[in-house]
Amino acid sequence: MTNRPKTVEFDEGWADELDLTPDELADLVRGITQLVETGEIFEESISVDDLPDDERAEIYERLSRPKNTRH
Repeated sequence: MTNRPKTVEFDEGWADELDLTPDELADLVRGITQLVETGEIFEESISVDDLPDDERAEIYERLSRPKNTRH
């Protein structure tokens, strides 16, 4: 069994609702990519089921919204 490198793919428009400068967006992408590549994102994550009800409801509501993409 081989360990494949972890990669990150961002959907088009994923950051459309964020109010970031191009440099801030690039920093965010680099930070997320680094967290995935090092595995830290998985080590530090918690289950949605462990969140308070109000936070869990907000996440589910946001995930159920149609994507706001430019294409």
